[in-house]
Amino acid sequence: MKRISIIILIVLTIGIISTAGFSLTVGYVTMNMGGDSNVLCYQGFMEYANEKGWTVNVADCQGDTTKMSEYMINFISQKVDAICCVCGEKTIIDMGTAAAEKANIPVFLADTENIRSTVINGTTNCWAMGAFLGSQMIDRLRATRKGDGPSYVAIIGMNDLYVHRQRQQMVEAMIASPENPDIELLATENVTTTTWGNGSYDITKAWIAKYGDQLDAIIGTWDGISWSIARAIADSGLTADNIFTMSIDGSEQTYDMMRKGMPFVGVIAQNFAGWAKVMGDAIQAVVVEGKDPKVVAPPSRTVYVPYVWVDSTNVPAEGKSRDVFK
Repeated sequence: MKRISIIILIVLTIGIISTAGFSLTVGYVTMNMGGDSNVLCYQGFMEYANEKGWTVNVADCQGDTTKMSEYMINFISQKVDAICCVCGEKTIIDMGTAAAEKANIPVFLADTENIRSTVINGTTNCWAMGAFLGSQMIDRLRATRKGDGPSYVAIIGMNDLYVHRQRQQMVEAMIASPENPDIELLATENVTTTTWGNGSYDITKAWIAKYGDQLDAIIGTWDGISWSIARAIADSGLTADNIFTMSIDGSEQTYDMMRKGMPFVGVIAQNFAGWAKVMGDAIQAVVVEGKDPKVVAPPSRTVYVPYVWVDSTNVPAEGKSRDVFK
């Protein structure tokens, strides 16, 4: 009896070791490591992969949307076990996904629309965040309004990615609602994944010169755009009492601006590491444990990770950006 128990214990131990140290190689394609969302998602995925003993090979598109399928196909030729695509769009991963299907390599997504047989997309609901951002903007404008006239706002978007289009459409819908006759949209402009830095700054400076005191808020569809907006406002000798900006993402640089009193006054913080966990859990279930993707993912193949509003009342301490999700 004792011998049988020892044998069972050995078998169980071998099973635990083989599961924890499963030999797996993941091809990880990310849109732009110059963006905090990409960096923080990658860091979260690497924490997950290191814990599982997986090998992760990374390809950074550096903002060039044409490279996403190209890098996916490169990973297919390397015979990886799974492919992750981060911050892409279904049109730009279609060719790569088709090639992965042919090679029987599953594709997992973060903040990228599902297409073909992609297993799952871990993301944040951009429609909901856009509406929430619009609500926060309107509430602040009304609470701080001086005088009886309407409040005037502008938006800088980045319409070469669908997540930015969704956010902007919802903010615009909030402004256009008959419930908000006291909010008026003065102007909109768009930058690209490669021009957002200087482009957002220059647009803001031009608007300040054109509209002067009339403009009350400029919304960016992600933090990077609002960094430039905030700097342009400050460089024009103005403060948040004159013009403020809000955005979506949440990053250390954003929180630092808030702590310093820059006119970047609020942000919807996304849990980028949460996106990574959705992909990691799905890879573990489908590739390692051999489960049917249709059982692992919901029918929508989309998992929305919760977000958090951050402003001066709950901005995290330096180096503690993940604390906002605790």
